[in-house]
Amino acid sequence: MKHLVILFGLFFLIGCNPKENKPNIQKKLNLYYEKSADVNLDKASRLKFIDSIEVLVENNEENDSIKIKNYFKIANRYFGVLEYEKYVDVTNKILQISKSNNDSLNIAKAEYYLGDYYFSTSKNDSAYYYYLEAEKKYENLNDKTNLASTKLHKAYILSYEKDFIGSETETVKVLNIANEINDQELIYECFVNLGLSLSGLGNYEKALEYHQKSLSQIKNIKNENYKPILQAQAINNIGFVYLNLGKFKEAGEIFAEGLKIKNLIEIQPVLYISLVDNYSYSRFKINKNEGLSGFITALEIGDKINDIYSKINIRIHLVEYFLSKKDTVKALQYNEEANQLAKESKYNKEVLQTLDFYTQLKPKEGLKYAKEYIKLSDSLQHQERLSRNKLARIEFETDEIIVEKEAISNRFRIILISSLLIISFGILFYIILYQRSKHKELLFNQEQQKANEEIYKLMLDKQDELEEAKKKEKLRISQDLHDNILNKLAGIRFNLFALTQKPDETVIKRSIEYIDKIQNVENEIRTVAHELHFESFLNKGNYRSILEQLIQNQKETYQTKCECSIAPDETIETISALIKMNVYRIIQETLNNINKHANATLISLSLYIDEGFLYLSIKDDGVGFKVSKTKSGIGLKNIESRTESINGRLKISSEINKGTKVSLKVKL
Repeated sequence: MKHLVILFGLFFLIGCNPKENKPNIQKKLNLYYEKSADVNLDKASRLKFIDSIEVLVENNEENDSIKIKNYFKIANRYFGVLEYEKYVDVTNKILQISKSNNDSLNIAKAEYYLGDYYFSTSKNDSAYYYYLEAEKKYENLNDKTNLASTKLHKAYILSYEKDFIGSETETVKVLNIANEINDQELIYECFVNLGLSLSGLGNYEKALEYHQKSLSQIKNIKNENYKPILQAQAINNIGFVYLNLGKFKEAGEIFAEGLKIKNLIEIQPVLYISLVDNYSYSRFKINKNEGLSGFITALEIGDKINDIYSKINIRIHLVEYFLSKKDTVKALQYNEEANQLAKESKYNKEVLQTLDFYTQLKPKEGLKYAKEYIKLSDSLQHQERLSRNKLARIEFETDEIIVEKEAISNRFRIILISSLLIISFGILFYIILYQRSKHKELLFNQEQQKANEEIYKLMLDKQDELEEAKKKEKLRISQDLHDNILNKLAGIRFNLFALTQKPDETVIKRSIEYIDKIQNVENEIRTVAHELHFESFLNKGNYRSILEQLIQNQKETYQTKCECSIAPDETIETISALIKMNVYRIIQETLNNINKHANATLISLSLYIDEGFLYLSIKDDGVGFKVSKTKSGIGLKNIESRTESINGRLKISSEINKGTKVSLKVKL
């Protein structure tokens, strides 16, 4: 070791000389790379070699592409020795150079590396953001290999944050890409994560199927060096599923198979410890007198390599073992050690297990530990919901930014093209005017003056008509905005607000669907500005289906029960377009008022035609109001205005705490 340090010192001093020629520098780089990857050296020695590489590249390399290539190799070396802060510093250098060169591929790769940094340091929201940024760039570059890897890391984060459905969905997408590009290692990783996600959902039978697929998939992987580790990982996952299913005999048999893998303790000691511990636990579950020697062996190795999770988990198994022997002294000792380690390392699930054991080990203080258990459990559930919501917001807000950038870019192009056209026409017009004789120019000016006077006179004559038309148009736009667009926005806002009240998976999934409806509102606004109102309404199709869709949206958006009876197609389609449109808006406005103010549990709607009249009835069992004392808002005024426009009769009856009924009768 002494000779190695002296040798390194010489390399370091020579390596820092910026005046050396490139062949000598490259030789040193090759040597340093080789030494920094030597697992037989201690961490301090490897780290010094990596630092020397960074100094050489920083001082001697001027070509950006070669410098970036070396920086990526340096970052990987830092990551391998768990020097995460140096890893992120080098990655940020790569990102800065790549952005200055507008190098999309290396920008995406650097963002992927930043995602790895934040994931490794348990900052999952930041990791998710950078993976998402890298994913979008890889999509644009059609780089399927890196795209799949990035998506899989997003799936890992979702699984870590207990969004197992989201993780499963994302992993299936990755599996499709992996099959398309025939990446056998990636297919294996997808099978593993699908098994873990399904275990998280409690679907152990299906999880077992995917873990067994991952075990079978190993034979398709060409890299022989990784196969023992992958096999041990797959076997450990299968055994763990058997433990959850209570099939302890099968679990013990599969863990025993894993322990037969040669040299596993040297190449992957953490996996070896897990297999020994889980094998011992399955034997203990079959026979309470077995398992202790395996627990002790696993504990000694785990403590030696200082693997925190192993140290905690094995001690928890020992607590359970000694509790079965009624040896509360040893059980309490191991439980206190596990509790302290879990709290220090923020392994909250394991903290909950130790608190549960405390209620058995210290029954007199059981109430205190039970309260602490409940408090921590509730806190963890709340934190999980917040984390999942935050990841959803990151993805949504990122998409919004992209849309905004595209819109700004489109507007800029339109302005640029318009400006060029205006300038071109201006120059052309100037040339034409310049070539005209002064006599013709004077004649043109006189005719133009006369035309201007005629236009001004017409403007004065039509001023009153224009003012009246403006008033009507303002009224029409106001009604459309209030009755249609604002109602839809209110529905979308209500559905998204549900996230803060009951943010479970079902509500999140349903709410995401309403994000797409924002674009529909955008189209409605565009329609108000550019199309005739009646044409827009009639183009929506079958009138009955339009009404049924309105009722269906009501049922999906609000919890109020809604009963509906609508006249048959052959009857209702004979109504004029004017009546159809206004009846639709009256129903829409009435439902909106009920949702906002009535606090109703049941809405009954009836629409039918009888003896040349259309009848509409909408009733609710809400809080009601005094019709005589209530001031008419925009909504009620619009309902009355629309009723008048179709020569209908409107009746609104209501009593406090007895609900409200809106009745409409229109002659056809």
